[in-house]
Amino acid sequence: MINSKATSYEFEIVEDDFLNVQQFTLSNGLQLFLSVNKDEPRIFTNIAVRAGSKQDPPETTGLAHYMEHMLFKGTSKIGTLNWEEEKKYLEHISELYEFHRQTDDPEKKKEIYKEIDRLSNEAARLTATNEYDKLASSVGANKTNAYTWVEQTVYVNEIPSNELERWMELEAERFSMMALRLFHTELETVYEEFNITQDNDYRKVGKVVRTELFPNHPYGTQTTIGEPEHLKNPSHVNIQRFFSTYYVPNNMAILLAGDFDPNEAVQWAEKHFGGYEKKEVPPFSFEEQPPIKSPVIKEVLGKEAPYVQLAWRTGSAQSKDMLYYLLISNLFYNEKAGLLDIHLNQQQKVLNASAYHLQHEDYGIFSLYGRPRGEQSLEEVAELLKEQIENLKAGEFEDWLLEAIHHDLQLERYILTESNQARVNALTNTYVLGISWKDFIKQLNEIKHITKDELVSFAKENLNNNHVQVYKRQGEDTSVIKVEKPPITAVPLDRTATSEFGRSFLAKKGERLSPVFVDYDQAIQQVDLTNGLRINWVKNPHEHLFRMDFIFEMGKANDLQLPLALTYLPYLGTSRYSPIEIQQQLYRLGLSIDYYAGQYRSYVSISGLEESAEEGLALLEHLIREAQPNLEALENVKADILTKRENAQKSRNFIARTGLMNFGKYGSQSPLSYKLKAAELQQIQAEALIGQIRQLFDYPHELYYYGQRDISSVSQLLMRHHKISTPFKSIPPAREFEAVDNAQNQVFILDFPIVQTDVLMVSKGTPHFDLEEYLYSNVFNDYFGFGLSSIVFQEIRESRALAYSTYAMNESPSRKGQSHFFKAYVGTQPDKLQEAVGALHGIIQDMPMADSQLEHARQSILKKIESERVTPARQFWEYKKNLDRGLQGDIREKLYDFTQQLTPESLLNFQMERIRDRQFNVLLLGDRKKLDMKYLSGIGPVKEISLEDVFGEK
Repeated sequence: MINSKATSYEFEIVEDDFLNVQQFTLSNGLQLFLSVNKDEPRIFTNIAVRAGSKQDPPETTGLAHYMEHMLFKGTSKIGTLNWEEEKKYLEHISELYEFHRQTDDPEKKKEIYKEIDRLSNEAARLTATNEYDKLASSVGANKTNAYTWVEQTVYVNEIPSNELERWMELEAERFSMMALRLFHTELETVYEEFNITQDNDYRKVGKVVRTELFPNHPYGTQTTIGEPEHLKNPSHVNIQRFFSTYYVPNNMAILLAGDFDPNEAVQWAEKHFGGYEKKEVPPFSFEEQPPIKSPVIKEVLGKEAPYVQLAWRTGSAQSKDMLYYLLISNLFYNEKAGLLDIHLNQQQKVLNASAYHLQHEDYGIFSLYGRPRGEQSLEEVAELLKEQIENLKAGEFEDWLLEAIHHDLQLERYILTESNQARVNALTNTYVLGISWKDFIKQLNEIKHITKDELVSFAKENLNNNHVQVYKRQGEDTSVIKVEKPPITAVPLDRTATSEFGRSFLAKKGERLSPVFVDYDQAIQQVDLTNGLRINWVKNPHEHLFRMDFIFEMGKANDLQLPLALTYLPYLGTSRYSPIEIQQQLYRLGLSIDYYAGQYRSYVSISGLEESAEEGLALLEHLIREAQPNLEALENVKADILTKRENAQKSRNFIARTGLMNFGKYGSQSPLSYKLKAAELQQIQAEALIGQIRQLFDYPHELYYYGQRDISSVSQLLMRHHKISTPFKSIPPAREFEAVDNAQNQVFILDFPIVQTDVLMVSKGTPHFDLEEYLYSNVFNDYFGFGLSSIVFQEIRESRALAYSTYAMNESPSRKGQSHFFKAYVGTQPDKLQEAVGALHGIIQDMPMADSQLEHARQSILKKIESERVTPARQFWEYKKNLDRGLQGDIREKLYDFTQQLTPESLLNFQMERIRDRQFNVLLLGDRKKLDMKYLSGIGPVKEISLEDVFGEK
């Protein structure tokens, strides 16, 4: 419903703005930040509220984050079937929560919560379940999400360009008021989220750092997730007060990037948000934080790999401190020529070291990180980090480095232009920090004028013993707190119900976009050079940037030494340059060289400023052909590989999502466990790897170029610098991996003491890529297993509050000779295990069918394809993905035609024929002592497995 007669508005614009942002403020104070990008007819959207955990009342912390969850539950119009009746229930429930907070009698609390549970179930019968997500899906939205941090809550969507007005209508109603429906099930979800943080060492370290840096400020005295006692005793009254205080137009912004008319965007914002009433927002005040006069040393224990963090408190977003620390953080760590890069990482003195500056509105945090190598102590790593602070304060860095950092920051801004999401995130960050876009644009110029002497003087004044030093050691954390969830009754779900607002909204059918499919023969130019090299060429419509990939159809499965060789390469020099000089040269040129060996394909890639392409290619060729051995570096690389393997086996996420998933698919002989064993690794000699590196370009490969040069210019560039000899060497045959056939259910337990239990269910399907199954799976996954309105999410999280995270999907292979897999996940508490696994398996076995919900999923896929454009940057990679599956053309065209014709009956038949009655490998990661073994043995034979079973020999 595009109105071509939109009023012309006077926008605020900033000179030399690389994003061409147009700003407008409605009369009620609502700000709009608009960045037009015509690459594809989609718009990335944020609605940002300048309120987060910093504004939480001290007696009810976690409130801002919890309220973020509730903004998905609807209003007096969205999500209700009878508001007048539902309102009475919600008011009564609110009163009961206040009584619950005010009593200290545990038995009385249980009685009150039982009544809350009863009334909540009654109220749920008046609810159109998850209607916000259904309505958002109806406009073709994806990436629907939200996040809360210390001083912001941000609501995210990506929508088709032709649905901007309907999206604004929906969001305007969404933020008009807040109905606290389905409160107790969502509260259980937040409990689950809190318990997850108890197993996250990074978060625990962050809490300690903030507590010590900000002892009198909410940054340190409060957490975004909230305190356990506050989560157990929520207040509807405080939540509504928070909403009415901070969710006001003069404290909010709409931030858009994509293909739209800014005048129409303002017109529709005026129409839908203009009636919001402006209110005075309470100013935030805080005490100046006490100085830190000597290092504060702390320890954190946990299962994950050890590291040390040094952290300094920095100034406000409005101070010049931020510019100095932005410069300093890049001077320390830029992945090429920073002080940590060249003195610690490149010289392999630590496993890895990095630096960053995190800026909030009132203060910031500058941090250095270091992970130890082998038996190295955390104290030794801390001293090495401090040595680099002293190098900075002594001015011991190259004079040209500051100018190179400025160029690198400029390059980052060029990269921002290629992504609507990146554009919006940059705008959101400046808005939240209270920095005008004009001042943000000026920052690069201000940084450019900071001299070396000024930077050194600043470091001497600010980076001293006034820091917090946290040792994250491996060990049992006895301070872990688990929030016990009270028993609740699963709330009824009516998947077919629609509110009056929903019916009216869905009836407004806008003009549909026409899908555009890619003719890859036209989109990708190809030429074969006389030396046998094929060039695949795509023009970059954006200026300045290029990338060049040398692609080899071989990887770890062909040669176990290849990943080691490419890992070794960045530590090598040549007869002309040392390893450090190569990294410094790349940084000065605004370039990156990357090496990657995958399972069946490997890459050597160079990217960055187009003007530096020829120098970069010449440097790459020189390095490959003339790499010199470095015996000490190789021994360090070997040791670090073994340390990283050990560290990976301490990470809950890696064990569950990568380790157990591979084991569930392939058993102990998996692609993950196929690797050089420690003894084999130690036997490899530098000469063998150097020979492999120097001969890399003698193997068959092709080139992909994406940039501004025409294909003739690229061909000439390659003929000048890329010297190869033919015929090419033969590629070694690849090791194939046999997927496990699931003749019966089997249960595998990996004992790993954590608060939660991770449960994965994996089952092999069709043993090769099947196009029909791929097409059905796309719709099935959207309807059944993924997204806020999917069957799995509604049943497991919304109705029963059994998990914070859960999904199910039929996964299609990336290569034609590989198997399809059905996989499902639920992360739950050990005492909820039987209920969670039973519920998940039950709906996998007997998929509920709701025609209206399937129609939402179907239309969501169609609208996504209609508004999606395979941009030039993606075209070659999509082409390669299709070839890997044995397909020609744009697979989205087949999916579009298929989805148009899909019926509920055909999807149900697919589920019954391909999904139902499957046998599973059920894999559990959790505390063995807390698991119900009798229940698990009822699923199938139980086997306890070890990390070695999953990851193979060290």
